[in-house]
Amino acid sequence: VLTYLLHAYNLRTIDTLGLLSKLDEDNLFGAYTFDLNGERVVSRDLLDSIGEIYFLERHLGSSRLAEMNILDIGAGYGRLAHRMARGIPGSGHYYCVDAVAESTFISEFYLRFRGVNERAQVIPLYDLEEFMSTSRINMALNIHSFSECTLSAITWWIETMKRFRVKYLMIVPHTGDRFVSREKNKTFLDFLPVLESNGYKMTARDPVYLDASLQKNISENPLFHYLFELTS
Repeated sequence: VLTYLLHAYNLRTIDTLGLLSKLDEDNLFGAYTFDLNGERVVSRDLLDSIGEIYFLERHLGSSRLAEMNILDIGAGYGRLAHRMARGIPGSGHYYCVDAVAESTFISEFYLRFRGVNERAQVIPLYDLEEFMSTSRINMALNIHSFSECTLSAITWWIETMKRFRVKYLMIVPHTGDRFVSREKNKTFLDFLPVLESNGYKMTARDPVYLDASLQKNISENPLFHYLFELTS
């Protein structure tokens, strides 16, 4: 709990869009919640979403986000789609895709329940090719799930994003500053060369906790947000 409290107070120092006030947590859908100094209820999912939105705000700006269509690869139950739709007024369309069928079902239900399904929609994996060929996706996100995929699966995703000229990729590995896959034989392979060989150049790298002492001491494996841009 102390880690989350420190994370919340750190976010307060950069909360220029007032997201800690705009976005709430209601204890639904199994999110682990805790009380923030008697003021409100927050969760790790809420705090992570706010931090990810501010990373994009710093490097792309909310005005540019308003013009973008975003594809969330490995979107889980749709928590970032929900927060983006609520937190960035006038933002572009947000699309969730996941290779796990149960996640696809849950995220579709979740976004309808939250009332954001007009701006945040779910794309079944079997419809992805047709969707990408008829839509203009400006940015793709992958929050933690590449770290759970094989190198062949990651390569397919990156090559697909290049083929459809997706300009930006935001990636958050849960392996700190290492871009590694998780193979079936429990080995780990570097996928940064796959990004580079497909023309994606790293343009931003920010620690999840912007306070240097917090980033250094809060975890043995500090996490980072990365932004890549298609340059070829």
